[in-house]
This record gives sequence, structure tokens and C-alpha cells, in this order.
Amino acid sequence: MSRENVEVVQALFDAFSRRDVETASRLVDTESEVRPGLVGGPEGVTYRGPAGLERWWADIDAAWADFHIEPEEVRDLDSEVLVLGRAVARGRASGIALDSPAGWVARVVDGKLRLFRSFNSHEEALEAVGLRE
Repeated sequence: MSRENVEVVQALFDAFSRRDVETASRLVDTESEVRPGLVGGPEGVTYRGPAGLERWWADIDAAWADFHIEPEEVRDLDSEVLVLGRAVARGRASGIALDSPAGWVARVVDGKLRLFRSFNSHEEALEAVGLRE
């Protein structure tokens, strides 16, 4: 089952890169939670369900003129999927550039994304799943 979980997470990253909300909405559970580490708005926001996913992407696009993620490593941890990579962005109002290590942890249940958390460093993501570099 865990290989399927990795495939769901990879499909979500692919949909995000294309801003394909329709495909992404089919990948998330109606009870899903997205807890971003960085959006550009208030910290600690939790986005819920497919509509929350769409709001999250809208918030990203409102804050950033360009925002993309570059997954570099995917680890299958059975109950969770860990992704390490980079977040690359340019602020919409400020023009400030961001090119930073980032990490993501996803939990997939019955073929649907149930929980998705993003972190502002590899270390934070690794710690969230009880690992170290």
C-alpha cells in the first residue's frame, strides 16, 4: 500500500506544478488538512478538504508572483511519505526572491491525501517524522 501512497503524493506535486486544481481535488480526502509552513499570509492556517486546497493555492498565488517546488528526494515511511527538496519563489509585492530547502510530510489513507504538512527546512521535516539527517 505504501508505494501507492508515494504515487498519490507524487501526483499531487505534479498537479501543483501545473496548478491543476481539478486533478488535485480528486487526490485529497474530504476531511484532508493542509498545514503549510510558508504561504505569505498568516502562519498556522489549516486548509481543509478540496475547497481548502484550492484556497491554499489561491493564497500562494496572491502572495507570490512565482512559486514552485522542486522535490529532490521521496521517502516511503509506510504510514507517511517524506519529500525533501526546495521552494523557489518571488514575492508578488516585494519582488523578494526565495530559494530555500523545504520539506513536506504527507499521510495518505485509502488512496486519498489526508494530511499534508510543509516545513521550511529539511531538518524540520525529518524531525516531524522522527528522523535526522
